[in-house]
Amino acid sequence: MYKISFDFALTSYCQSRCKTCPRTNRETGEPEDWLVIRHVPFDKFKKNTLGFTKEIEFIKFCGATGDPMMHPEITKFVDHALTLTDNVRISTNGGIRNEKWYTDMGNKYGNKLQIVFAIDGIDHETNWKYREGVDFKKAWNNMVAYCNSSGRVQWDFLVFEWNYHQIPMVAQLARQIKVDEVDYKINTEEHGLLDPNKLSMVKEMICQANTI
Repeated sequence: MYKISFDFALTSYCQSRCKTCPRTNRETGEPEDWLVIRHVPFDKFKKNTLGFTKEIEFIKFCGATGDPMMHPEITKFVDHALTLTDNVRISTNGGIRNEKWYTDMGNKYGNKLQIVFAIDGIDHETNWKYREGVDFKKAWNNMVAYCNSSGRVQWDFLVFEWNYHQIPMVAQLARQIKVDEVDYKINTEEHGLLDPNKLSMVKEMICQANTI
């Protein structure tokens, strides 16, 4: 049977001012004028998934113009999504909510819920260069808490000119805290663009990191 997947943006609220995010004005660092700041009503999501059952491979609550964890009814969305598929994913910068919340979520939903943490450094200064506004310590502790629960964890590490040297340490830390998967993505935007002369070297670093 042909399977489909849903990428669903729950909200346009976000505490971060990521430099190349479509919601961020690159001159002011504030949300773009065209952006309507709102949460998507639960009924809209329910209506959009009406009639789909076994055809859904996975549902992902993404961060197109906001962070899904900002939605006050996020657990309600997850509960409904899990009536349609046993594979639900949430993308977040990690700096929203607290360790207990992530622990409870992981223990409640287990491996049916994967949380994708977008953390682009192993320290506050490095992560802040792109994810301005995110409390690194909080994001890190939340990811560790979810790793220590029964949930599935993916660490998304966006590679820039200023953080590629941290790739080996990311791999070691991921193994240490038992991250299920690390996805190294090379930034293609002008902001923080990797020196083209280093591209082959960085790709090799990523290959080596994936063997750790």
